[in-house]
Amino acid sequence: MKQFTKLRAAASGLALSVVLLASSAGAAFATPGQDSKRPPTPPETNVTSGAEAKPPVEAGKVDAPATDQLGDTKEVKVDKTGKLDAQSVAPLAGSVSGVDFSTPYNYCYRNLVYTPISNTTASTQYVRVMLYNQGHYRDMYTTVNAGSTAYPAFYGVDGSYYAYLYVWNGSYYQYDEYLTNNNTCNVSVSRTYNTGGWVQLKIQNLGTAYATQVSSELAPYPGSGTYTGTKYDYPSAGGAAIYRWFWVGTSPYGITSYTSGSWNYPYQFTGDH
Repeated sequence: MKQFTKLRAAASGLALSVVLLASSAGAAFATPGQDSKRPPTPPETNVTSGAEAKPPVEAGKVDAPATDQLGDTKEVKVDKTGKLDAQSVAPLAGSVSGVDFSTPYNYCYRNLVYTPISNTTASTQYVRVMLYNQGHYRDMYTTVNAGSTAYPAFYGVDGSYYAYLYVWNGSYYQYDEYLTNNNTCNVSVSRTYNTGGWVQLKIQNLGTAYATQVSSELAPYPGSGTYTGTKYDYPSAGGAAIYRWFWVGTSPYGITSYTSGSWNYPYQFTGDH
């Protein structure tokens, strides 16, 4: 139901976009560069300001391939949330030398989580990863080549999670170590300036996931330009703001901003200068 509601919201946003485009289809708008009233720069300098953060690997491009199960697993004890029973085994034991979790990567895109596994040994390693989230677990079997890193991919992970790494020892999958993290996609977009033909958007990543924010001027200047068209921003998790300017002139305008690949509601901004 949650996903259906968000899909419906996204559809409503698209419908609004169509209405805005349709309302402007019958009018001939000058391009931004032809408007003599346009100042050479926005009220503040630069098209954008603020730190941006792209992920080390692109979401969906490095997913480790699944392989067949080789045998049984001697699983560690966890509670119903997936939290490790500390009395059964030491956390982050690293019991298999040279095969380790690296820092996980969280994405807004399809609520993806990568749990990278590095293999510094001289041979291919066969592993199983079990990931617990919201009271359920998923797992995958894969391989990690010698001297390389594999990226087991888990989609639809929302909120806190636990991941457990097991390594094949020739007889069974042996517990190696675990990690815990959080995948929260929360991007806020607000309008902070709206006068004199200029609109400024404030974009903040208040979550823990990598996000690609797509902001598009639907009208009156949908064509790509320095201050018009579709723009991409990569706000860093933690809330540091990115400020982006759009030139809308004196005509009614529409701007939409959405988080690529996420279930989040799109933001819509309209006005008439």
